[in-house]
Amino acid sequence: MSTPSSSSETDQPATVDQLATALQALGHYRGTNTADEHAAAAERIGGEAVYRAYLANALLGAAQLEAILNESGEFDAEQRTAVYLQQQQTAGVAGDQTSMLEFLRWQLLRLASPLRETAQSEQAGPVQVAAAQTAEGLDRLLSVSAASQTLTEQADIDSVAEQLDTAHQALSSAAENIDQLRALTERARSGSDSGSSES
Repeated sequence: MSTPSSSSETDQPATVDQLATALQALGHYRGTNTADEHAAAAERIGGEAVYRAYLANALLGAAQLEAILNESGEFDAEQRTAVYLQQQQTAGVAGDQTSMLEFLRWQLLRLASPLRETAQSEQAGPVQVAAAQTAEGLDRLLSVSAASQTLTEQADIDSVAEQLDTAHQALSSAAENIDQLRALTERARSGSDSGSSES
């Protein structure tokens, strides 16, 4: 079976034209895909590098939507693992533990950012706050895991110690918020049980 590959030839960023063409192929680009159009858009949002990242993330969203739609079928555990492995292979991180950990951190950043925003809103409760804190703790642990592959100097060890402290604090705070919610649910259950007994 022919599958996407990752090589030194694909380690450079795609061009604006390539990204826009890929978006067009997936039905997520409504422009004309001309040089003038891209130049105007790049100037409007802060330069070609920003615009290229903007298109790349639009393409990522389109690809993720395709993954969601195509993974809705029935897969056994082995097939699902193989499907997920394809992402890692195409990204060039399969088989390289340090690269894999950094790739996971990069993915986690996309999860952590909206979680933090949600946790900072006035409507946020213990669940949202705990989720954001857990994401921060996991990010630090992944960073430590990646760094531990190449520890060579005292400064590296000190940095790891600091990150472990931060991870411990974030995860401890998450546990406290979960405990608060558990206490609330237990009180609600006790009240419900009391009401049932009286009736």
